[in-house]
Amino acid sequence: DALSMRRIADELGTGAASLYWHVGSKDGLLDLVFDLIIGEVPIPDPEPGRWREQVKDVARAQRAVSLQHPYVVRISIGRIPMGPNALRYSERVLAILRAGGVPPRLAVQGSHLLISTINGFTLDETGVGDGDDHRVEIEAAQMVRGYLASLPPQRFPHLAELADEYSYADPDERFELLIDIFTDGLARRATAAAADNGAHDLSP
Repeated sequence: DALSMRRIADELGTGAASLYWHVGSKDGLLDLVFDLIIGEVPIPDPEPGRWREQVKDVARAQRAVSLQHPYVVRISIGRIPMGPNALRYSERVLAILRAGGVPPRLAVQGSHLLISTINGFTLDETGVGDGDDHRVEIEAAQMVRGYLASLPPQRFPHLAELADEYSYADPDERFELLIDIFTDGLARRATAAAADNGAHDLSP
């Protein structure tokens, strides 16, 4: 919210009109910033036998970059990234998925959902505090745990029984669970698609 074309122009020692001439609008500037940040995410060369672990590596790298730039997920909302770094990102992620045997449509959908999954998680992470001090989160989790434990078990048997599970969970641990679930599901669908295609190939 603090970003304005006039403020940036002042930082650069020029006029806002000159800045508008180069980037067109604040949205145009944010498009460039967004693409620059996307370029910080390293994408490995495909290794077919390790494609699931490579997808997880991409997810971890994207999360790390998002945590370094806490506002990038908010900037991304409503934007269709088509800059050179965004195209490179998409191309290389698709290369990993296709090398691993993920069929075309599932590869495209999976690459889109990978971004949505990471963005959803990091949007929640970057929306609380500065990302380094989890004291507020720990206190909130303890309050929730205590409240759920006090609920009448006759009406809320599962919440009352599982109240202790609502204690603070390390975000790294939760993220690893998330990407495990994501890649397991993607792999299961890819395997099912391959089996289905094999059955069709064998049909008379």
